Amino acid sequence: MSTVSKPLRNPDYRLEKMDDEILLFNAQSQKVLYLNSSASIIWQLCDGERSVPEIAGLITEAYPDAAASISADVESTIAEFINQGVITLV
Repeated sequence: MSTVSKPLRNPDYRLEKMDDEILLFNAQSQKVLYLNSSASIIWQLCDGERSVPEIAGLITEAYPDAAASISADVESTIAEFINQGVITLV
C-alpha cells in the first residue's frame, strides 16, 4: 500500500450502530461487516483526502499510549477494508 494512496469509503456502505454493535451495511447487496470501535474510527477517516500515514497520525494523536501499534493496525484494517470492497484507494 502506497504512502500517498488515499482510502475512500465505498458510498454503497453506511455505518450503522445497533445496540452494542457497529456495522457497515450495503443495502443493495445486503452485505454486513461487523466492526470494532477502532475499525469504525478508521472507516470514518477514509474520506479520500487523507493518506494512510495521515490517518495513523490522527489516531496516534488521540491515543498516544497505543502509538507503537497504531500504524500497523491502521494498515491491516485498511487492507481488510480493501479486501472486503468497502474502500478503494485514490
